[in-house]
Amino acid sequence: MPPRQVPQPVAGRAPEQGSTSNDLMGVTATPMETLLKRLQSFRPPTLKGTKSAVECESSLDDIEMLFESLDYTDERRVKLIGHQRHEVAKNWWLTTKRALEHRGTEITWKGQLNLEEYVAKFLTLIRFAPHVAENDEAVADKFINVLNPEIFTLVNIGRPNNFSDALNRAKGAEAGLLRQRSTSYVALAPRP
Repeated sequence: MPPRQVPQPVAGRAPEQGSTSNDLMGVTATPMETLLKRLQSFRPPTLKGTKSAVECESSLDDIEMLFESLDYTDERRVKLIGHQRHEVAKNWWLTTKRALEHRGTEITWKGQLNLEEYVAKFLTLIRFAPHVAENDEAVADKFINVLNPEIFTLVNIGRPNNFSDALNRAKGAEAGLLRQRSTSYVALAPRP
């Protein structure tokens, strides 16, 4: 929702009776309105969902850097990012946000998805932006490039050239990492 627009008195004229000026009514902007106004003053990039994947990632990187510079909390970032989405990206965000809220899922700025969650999210996004990955090899590339670094390294060896192969390698890599972690935890556990 855009910030409230409060009419300001014209310089040199006395405010009219019933004016809604901040000074006369004692109305102050909410903290989120102030944060949004501050964010907008830096003219952050908007996301329309119609750019290439590289341009979208670049826009998100720019917004992330701005959020970091402004020292905005993760909670504030989640609330403010919706104002930077337009057209297809806005429709996707609203639909996704409603679905997550309906399921009771907390929406966070950063979060580690397991592979199953990532695959579901990835396939949904690809459906909304088919121009981003026009063939199976491009879909595999997009999928691989956003994997977490540990799995990316394991999957990228011999670079799969189709989505099915990339997905199978990612599942194997995740399972291997989970086995490795559980073994290292057992080895480090104190003996009775």
